[in-house]
Amino acid sequence: MTDEPQLAPPVETERASPPPTSTRSPRPASVTILALGVLIIAVLNLTRCGLALRYWDYLDALTNVSPLYLALSGLVWGLVGLPQAWGLLRGKLWAPPLMRAVALTYAMYYWLDQVFLQDHPIAGAEGGARLLLPGNWPFSAGLTFLLLAYTVWTLQRRAAKEFFGEINDQQPENETPA
Repeated sequence: MTDEPQLAPPVETERASPPPTSTRSPRPASVTILALGVLIIAVLNLTRCGLALRYWDYLDALTNVSPLYLALSGLVWGLVGLPQAWGLLRGKLWAPPLMRAVALTYAMYYWLDQVFLQDHPIAGAEGGARLLLPGNWPFSAGLTFLLLAYTVWTLQRRAAKEFFGEINDQQPENETPA
C-alpha cells in the first residue's frame, strides 16, 4: 500500500435550480399604446374631479351641469382607468374582457354626455333649431369609431392573446397533437 491519502470521490451537491424563466410573450407595442391611452384618460378624469371640487362655486354659476356630476364622473372614470391600465401593462388575464366592456361603456357615456348634458351653440333655441349634437360631431364620431376599432384590433391580435395568456402554443414533450 502506498502512503498516499485516498481521495473520496467528489460528492454531487444538489444545486439550487435556477428560477424558471417566464415563458410569457413580450408585451406588444399596441397593448402598450392602448394602456397609455387608458392611463391618459384616467388622469384627465381625475384632474376633472379635482378641478370640479376646487372651482365648485364657479362651475355652479356657469353651467347647467352640477359640479357634483363633474366631480363624481371624473372620479369614477379615473378609478376605473387606473387599474385597467395597470392590468393591460402587466398582462393580467382579466384585462382584455374588462377593456372591451370599459371601452364600450366609456363611449356610450361620452355620447350620452354630449347629447344630453353639454351646452351647444344654440342650446337655448326652441323647437327644431335646437342642436342635440356638438358642431364637431362627425369628427368625434369618427374618433370614437377609430378608438373602439383600435381597441378590438389590439386585443384580438395573436401577440396580445399570447401576452395575456389567452392562448398557449406550448405542448408537453410527450404529447403529440391529435
